[in-house]
Amino acid sequence: MNRILPLSVLALALAGCGSFLAPNETPSASGVGGNAALNPQSSRITDRRILADRQTLESVQQRLRALNEGGIPQGSYPLAKAQCWLDTAKSQYHENDRTGYIEASLAESIAIVQALEADKTAQVGLETPLVARSTRLRPDLWAALAQYKSQASTLSCTARTVACAEVQLVRAGHADEQTGWRQATPHVQMVEDALRVAAQEAASCPPALSAAAAVAPVAPVAPASAVQTLTRETYVILADALFQFDKSRAEDMLPGGRQRLADVAQRLKGYQSIQTLTIAGHTDRLGDDAYNDRLSQARADTVKAYLASLGVQAQTVQARGAGEREPVTQNCADAQPRAALIQCLQADRRVAIEVTGVVK
Repeated sequence: MNRILPLSVLALALAGCGSFLAPNETPSASGVGGNAALNPQSSRITDRRILADRQTLESVQQRLRALNEGGIPQGSYPLAKAQCWLDTAKSQYHENDRTGYIEASLAESIAIVQALEADKTAQVGLETPLVARSTRLRPDLWAALAQYKSQASTLSCTARTVACAEVQLVRAGHADEQTGWRQATPHVQMVEDALRVAAQEAASCPPALSAAAAVAPVAPVAPASAVQTLTRETYVILADALFQFDKSRAEDMLPGGRQRLADVAQRLKGYQSIQTLTIAGHTDRLGDDAYNDRLSQARADTVKAYLASLGVQAQTVQARGAGEREPVTQNCADAQPRAALIQCLQADRRVAIEVTGVVK
């Protein structure tokens, strides 16, 4: 069960509660060559500037959408890589990250977008820099992802999964550099899950897809009647960033949590069809089992209803409360001070959204 809110969440909550507007504020603007600029970190303290930054991020999203509508499928590795860099910039903006990670991730996304706008067949974004001094974790995972990326015959089927896993591994290294291995663990596990999905995608990939189409095709590589490949993705959101202390109702959701779910909903509505959507609530091991089961189930139910209100539809939707039975943290000794234990167990308090479907 939750005990404290991280400072990043408190800052977002305060920013969304009618803060005063400076008289000479101006929203962020697009720079030379189409670069989108966020407000300086020190000035992200008013509603107007936060809104302007969100509009800046959304402008990049619209450019990605235009590229997709212009003929580059979402299964294109460069387009997927640009989307994943933008997604991680958005999520860290909602977490009030002040390390330079947001700006660097956004710059990576924009660089790919600009290259694709100039040439839809450009093979860009293949390198994955460790932005904001992120640690390079798990060389075995990097090697496995590189292996999938080098297989041109199946990259058209695995590109989106591989590209996002690479960015997620950078995110894991960022968590490790900032707060240590415990906070990196959930992100590493998501990369491990992505590799399992990539294996399934590669195994079921139609052999007729060409190597040229695998990198950046300018049109769909197969007709609608072709075999459709299922994609599986998982989004993990820390409960401390979603809900107020020990709360679970929609009105108890934090501003940053609402925005994060809106981002997930936007991504899910990009699917051609969603077969299964599973929302799982999780708690830490503190408190009694019955209370944790109720809290985790209530939070899963709220997220399910909220995604539905945003237009997310699936053939099968399930919300379940896992309570404390599926922890991801390690080495959180009960003997340490309670405040330290609560912080150590933060990654256990989460909501996981798993989707299986067909991407457009």
